[in-house]
Amino acid sequence: MMLLISVGFLSCGKDDDPEPTPPPANINYSASFVKSNDNVTTTATGTTTAVYNPTTRELSFTLTWTGLGSDPVGMHFHDAGPIIIPIEGFPVSVNGTFSGKATLTVEQANDLAAGKIYSQIHTVTYPGGEVIATLAKSGTSGNGGGVGPGY
Repeated sequence: MMLLISVGFLSCGKDDDPEPTPPPANINYSASFVKSNDNVTTTATGTTTAVYNPTTRELSFTLTWTGLGSDPVGMHFHDAGPIIIPIEGFPVSVNGTFSGKATLTVEQANDLAAGKIYSQIHTVTYPGGEVIATLAKSGTSGNGGGVGPGY
């Protein structure tokens, strides 16, 4: 009888539920602008920074640029080629900053993790693109709030 009571007490203190897995952290990305190709002559500089939330697949980004050869006529993000995030409402100035948000597809999230996503600024002088910045992981921050694809 004492043995049964002892086993009962010992089993009550046992926790069979595993600790909940914390949601993944947001992932920080950054890149510096470089000339789009060898045919471009520019002294423009700048950065693209982004925070990716793996739960919502939301990418929050900021582009900052200085010294473009002429006013920008287009800005967007590419995924190893095709435009995936058009940017509208940016300042038409050789120096500027623009922030925005976009939701990535699962495939785009995987490509972001693989270093295939880049931002590009097209200008009057270089309509094919003056500068590009390929996003690379630069750390983690906060808490993403759940499990998402690509990470």
